[in-house]
Amino acid sequence: MNFAIGHRSRPRVGEDCSGDAVVVSELGTSFAVAVVDALGHGRTAADVAERAVRYLHANPDTGNVRRRMQGLHESLRGTRGAAAFVCALHGRRLSACSVGNVDMKSLGTRVPVVLSPGILGVNVRRMRVFEVTIETSSRFAIFSDGISTRFSLEDTGGLEPGAACSWILERYAHEHDDATVLVADVEV
Repeated sequence: MNFAIGHRSRPRVGEDCSGDAVVVSELGTSFAVAVVDALGHGRTAADVAERAVRYLHANPDTGNVRRRMQGLHESLRGTRGAAAFVCALHGRRLSACSVGNVDMKSLGTRVPVVLSPGILGVNVRRMRVFEVTIETSSRFAIFSDGISTRFSLEDTGGLEPGAACSWILERYAHEHDDATVLVADVEV
């Protein structure tokens, strides 16, 4: 199995830093990704996102997305909080958990995305993990709420992941919010 990952971010128009962040951990033939969207924007949100990145880099575990998300929740206590999507791929098994409004679209493999309500670091009642077996070559996009959900992954066909991210960001990013998109291609 092969995979390729790209991601792009930009701060809210008028800001010089972003409260969104991406972490990619490759461990042999497995990988884990996280997209974090700290509440708000500007320096305070960027500080929360940087704290999340430090935790995720220090804990690159790709084996248990619930445990990784719970650790992220604990590491953000005392901050304004964040939404996040954590995803891991082992062989053909994709496991993911999202708290808040960081979302995913897929092409090739239908993923039963379930967003868990709450704010990491503040209040999360129940973290829902969803899983799927990848049976065919697939493309996945994980994106913060700074990206409109109106984009179609079919429209990114022929573009490598980084170029697909740029295409989505240029056309579907909201000016009033930080915006981040990650695209992963998985070849089975």
